[in-house]
Amino acid sequence: MASRIIPLLLFLSFISAQIALPTFQAVHKPHTSSYESGSQTFSYTGSQQTFTVPSGVETITIKAWGAKGGDGGPVGPSYGGKGGYATGTLSVTAGNSVYVYVGGEGIDYIMQGDGGWNGGGGTNATSNDNKRPGTGGGASDVRNGGTAYTNRVIVSGGGGGAAGWQGNGLSHGGAGGGLEGEDGDDAWHSGGGGGGTQSAGGAGGASNTGDPGGLGYGGRGKGTSHGGGGGGSGYYGGGGGRVDAGGGGSSYIGGVSNSETIAGNASMPNPDGGTMTGRDGNGLVVISW
Repeated sequence: MASRIIPLLLFLSFISAQIALPTFQAVHKPHTSSYESGSQTFSYTGSQQTFTVPSGVETITIKAWGAKGGDGGPVGPSYGGKGGYATGTLSVTAGNSVYVYVGGEGIDYIMQGDGGWNGGGGTNATSNDNKRPGTGGGASDVRNGGTAYTNRVIVSGGGGGAAGWQGNGLSHGGAGGGLEGEDGDDAWHSGGGGGGTQSAGGAGGASNTGDPGGLGYGGRGKGTSHGGGGGGSGYYGGGGGRVDAGGGGSSYIGGVSNSETIAGNASMPNPDGGTMTGRDGNGLVVISW
């Protein structure tokens, strides 16, 4: 019996070696995103707003426009500086919150009052209805990990307020940044406010007779019958004018990557499509993912 089994086993081994058995490989499916892309627009409310990072999202793109400064007049008038623009990418964690602050436009033709919400500089004037200045525009910013100024990751500077018209000329507010805000007009050589920078607020007009700007706020405009324009807010705010116009606030992109900032006197993206020169009205923030 054993002599018959051994040849049979050898024959079966030979047959198995000649038959190519099929092989199977895993099917590789293309990688798909674990979330749907989207965007959220934040308009001016005069208060802090919150964005909650959706599930699966690891980066967001921020686009921010600062607010315009108030006009001076009503005779004339002089125009407030327009708001700047800043954009960049921020690394985030799903479920966490980032905090959005949309700047308010400065007030036109005001004798005494505060600037636009989120740091715009105020102004004062004691008389003369035809020569009233404008207040500074508020900055727009996004904060991550907290709500202090030190938590700002991106800022778009607000424009400076214009000075009141003085009978035969105009004194326009400085545009918001750019990495540096624009100086306010010094049309009457009475002291336009300086623009904010990356390290300091703009000087107040006439050797700081107008209030200088500071971290996150514009300086107050000073004067008598036709007070100076308020400084625009920013990373550092612009200085308030002394009779003349306020300076613009600086923008900031140090907390984001793939970043850019554009001053309010230059061509920038229009959130409604196309391009525009500076931001009119209140600020705006758009977050996409």
